[in-house]
Amino acid sequence: MGKYQLIRILGQGRSGTVYLAKHLELDAYRAIKQVPRSSVCYEQFRREALLLKRLRHPCIPIVYDLEEDSQYSYLMEEFLEGDSLYDLVQARGPLNQDAVIRYGIQICGLVQYLHSAETIPILYLDLQPRNLLVCHGQVKLLDFDHSDTLTAANAAAERYGTEGFAAPEQREGGYLDVRTDVYQIGAVLSYMAAGEARKEGLSTPVPGELGAIIRRCLNHDVRMRYASAEEVGEALGNLHSNTECLRQSRSPSLTIILSAARPGAGVTHIAIGLAVWLNRHGYPALYEEHNRSGDVRAMGERLGIPADSYGIHTIMKLPMKPRYGKAVRLSESRYPFVVKDYGAELPEAARAAASNREAGGKTVLLAVCGGKWWDGPELAGIMEKLREMNAAQPAERLARQQDGVLFLFNHAVSGALRGPSLRDRARFRQAPYFPDPFHPDQKAESFYEAVMAGYLKEEGRKGRWDLFTERRIPWRSRGSSA
Repeated sequence: MGKYQLIRILGQGRSGTVYLAKHLELDAYRAIKQVPRSSVCYEQFRREALLLKRLRHPCIPIVYDLEEDSQYSYLMEEFLEGDSLYDLVQARGPLNQDAVIRYGIQICGLVQYLHSAETIPILYLDLQPRNLLVCHGQVKLLDFDHSDTLTAANAAAERYGTEGFAAPEQREGGYLDVRTDVYQIGAVLSYMAAGEARKEGLSTPVPGELGAIIRRCLNHDVRMRYASAEEVGEALGNLHSNTECLRQSRSPSLTIILSAARPGAGVTHIAIGLAVWLNRHGYPALYEEHNRSGDVRAMGERLGIPADSYGIHTIMKLPMKPRYGKAVRLSESRYPFVVKDYGAELPEAARAAASNREAGGKTVLLAVCGGKWWDGPELAGIMEKLREMNAAQPAERLARQQDGVLFLFNHAVSGALRGPSLRDRARFRQAPYFPDPFHPDQKAESFYEAVMAGYLKEEGRKGRWDLFTERRIPWRSRGSSA
């Protein structure tokens, strides 16, 4: 492959094989789709490649090059990591309404871009969960095999579509236009909300206003559907325009900052475990390394997992972002929950927490302390540092910041939490020992539930309080919300 080194196969389909490859000169990763020139799908592949080269959208993979040799054609694309909507629903079941709306609005924006990017609308024609990748909170549109201009799509001798998602006019030989893709948007919304593909007469109905939007998209009479993907997106936005996830701000719904006064307190272990726990319970969370350990890059190199265009390594299904310098410019990810590991840099962590609160962000600072009886002075020192940093602030602001600090005792022994300085027991938690932060055991599960109780749900009540939908959801070992 000349300037590319093939690493492994990412996937295989009827038209060809997709490889993960490394550009040797740029030290960057690419996805390379290889299709035999003798394949019956060759001309379709060429049309897809030429179409993708014309499109520029953050949620459509970047096409870098198209090359050929005597046997194959190669399409060099942006390498993306994530779960398809199909895999997401298969693993978690039906998504909650907020997740359906969040992803739905992004899908509508993507489809509307295709319809308006050129003079003649480009129809996607195969919108279905396997072709939609959730990559760090962004929905990416893949596999443009069946996409074509409106004129060419109606002139084609054959038509394609996926059962449960294809519009009636695709199956029955009717006229195709932008409302054909609107039908498929409705089918994808239904899949996310119901947890299964639609079947005539057997589909699970979606209740409420969301169900009404879906039913209008799925009307067999094209004249009764929304006139455009943009209209569907506006209807979804109006449905929950006041929820946190749909505000124009891209700031997280909750930022969790962890730090300690000295090295060796176990901050990284607890931070990774917390990020894993949040994701397992339906709170999409990103782990960010703000210490100088270099652990995330070391894990990525050891496991052969490269960083993607967001600068994120996905390690054991946990998105992890190494510490980068201020000059580095990366694609922006969207995570409603961010866990920031500051290691032993407590003053920097406290300043970051204060700055985030000043900007209006919901923030909690978790100060990790040693749990041995001889670590008492360490806790007193941490509290004194925080008091000194906040001494010049107005009393009401200081009160808010102190309420947002929780002390975690790690490596604790019996009797370590005694003492006159620990009057407010609600602000102190004892961390259990669990060997693998990527696989928290039952004791760790209970610990993280107690730590996050005041931030994700109301104390003393069954279930968790969802910050997005502002409603209570029963606890499960693996949440069904995205």
